[in-house]
Amino acid sequence: MATIISFILILALLILVHELGHFVTAIKLGVDVEEFGIGFPPRLFSFKKGKVIYSVNLIPLGGFVKIKGEAGDHGDDPHSFVNQKFWKRASIISAGVLMNFVVAFVLLAVSFYFGLPQALDGTEDVSQVRDRHTVIAEILEDSPAQGVGLEVGDIIVLINNQLVIDAEMVSNQITESQGQEINLVVDRQGQEYQFEIQPQSITDSQGPIIGVGMVETGVIDYGFFASIWQGIKIGFLIMIMTVKAFYNLIVNLISHGQLDARLSGPVGVAVLTGEMVKLGWIYVLQFMAILSINLGIINFLPFPALDGGRILFLMIEKIRGRSLNMKLENWLHNSGFIILIVLIIFITFRDINRYSNNIMDFFKNLF
Repeated sequence: MATIISFILILALLILVHELGHFVTAIKLGVDVEEFGIGFPPRLFSFKKGKVIYSVNLIPLGGFVKIKGEAGDHGDDPHSFVNQKFWKRASIISAGVLMNFVVAFVLLAVSFYFGLPQALDGTEDVSQVRDRHTVIAEILEDSPAQGVGLEVGDIIVLINNQLVIDAEMVSNQITESQGQEINLVVDRQGQEYQFEIQPQSITDSQGPIIGVGMVETGVIDYGFFASIWQGIKIGFLIMIMTVKAFYNLIVNLISHGQLDARLSGPVGVAVLTGEMVKLGWIYVLQFMAILSINLGIINFLPFPALDGGRILFLMIEKIRGRSLNMKLENWLHNSGFIILIVLIIFITFRDINRYSNNIMDFFKNLF
């Protein structure tokens, strides 16, 4: 139940922040807003302040903002969206995505300030690093490690009853074993597990290995201002990697007609939310930041029904020098929305099949 509640709260908060960006920007630029809603209808209650109706609605999945004239109506009202200059309309449309990015930077900065575990590369100031761990970052297929049940994310605590200092120590112990069985104790989400592993030679030119890739992690104390810079820097890196991932996804979809198997929808995100909740609140903040960046980038894709699609039509209008046919534009946006819903349904069914064990475990624990 905690997983579902956490998923709803995270998704609702990120969508609400997005809509708040549209709302605040419209108000600041003198464009009338008819309604700002928390959640989606049916309406539970509402009140009016000035020209705006503020409503609280039954379905707790974010919120919405209804801007006067966004559908091309109210053409006689100077405060209508449709009558605004290009830069004002573009600013209002883009503000939601911008808010998603700003929130991501803030969440990452807070995470670094309170101590977000990260990979170490040896260039850090040792005096600023705490909670060092040697973590399994990769497991080779058909390796001894996979065979005994080691998992990515396991923290190696002991090897042959010796406290692990770093990854080099683990590698040396495996090499010195000369193929003899070794004993590993790992920490997995607060629980300790013990494994007996027989190192094996994968190739003739290589000595016995257990088949894991390791990374040194630790918490770096950045301080207030350094945490802000780190949040912005890592936020932009995540944005670049996300754009590259979406580019490859779209190219693969166009050239091969297939969706990347790693692409997840609401069910996959809910499962990941549950995993982050188990790890702790600092990981939840990091996950929210990554999710917020993904939502922002998705929303800015030049596809009908998305903010990016609306910006695209706005640019076409600017180039043509006259307004587009609103009936055609609304039809394209509605069609785009239907395509997106069908795509989400498809991905959801695929996620249900992929995470069937997680879903079954959830219902077993629930009842």
